Amino acid sequence: MSADSRTSLTLADAAPALDAAKSAFERIAYPGRVDLVTRELVRITSGRLSHCRLCRNLRLQAAIDRGFDEALVEHLEDGELTDRHSVAVRLARLVLTDPASLTVDDGATLREHFSDEQLAELLLDLIRYRPGSRLTVASGSDLATDERVVM
Repeated sequence: MSADSRTSLTLADAAPALDAAKSAFERIAYPGRVDLVTRELVRITSGRLSHCRLCRNLRLQAAIDRGFDEALVEHLEDGELTDRHSVAVRLARLVLTDPASLTVDDGATLREHFSDEQLAELLLDLIRYRPGSRLTVASGSDLATDERVVM
């Protein structure tokens, strides 16, 4: 490929295609079948398990607007969450620490609270979160201290 052919397309020319690709990705990656509060708890759990300060301290404004409360984070360890949230957090812990330990009973419990589509969304979230958490820590670009970041 010559230098000319690489530079003949400008960002302005590519913008509609990039926007369409972004929209398609968001429809697949963020179908919205799981409420944002549950997804936020799963994301924070993933960050804790990855020892990623940014991941465990980042709060999404959209989740806060839909009822996420910092008190929920305090209950990640003591089990004082709703059954639905507890099941989602348990899924995150098992998938990220010992996926082979997921049992048929775990599957049945998960299906009491989540549809197959919702479970797929949660698993996709976990698959997406884990490498980002690890990369943030490994690259040294993590937060220096535990400070809340709202985005």
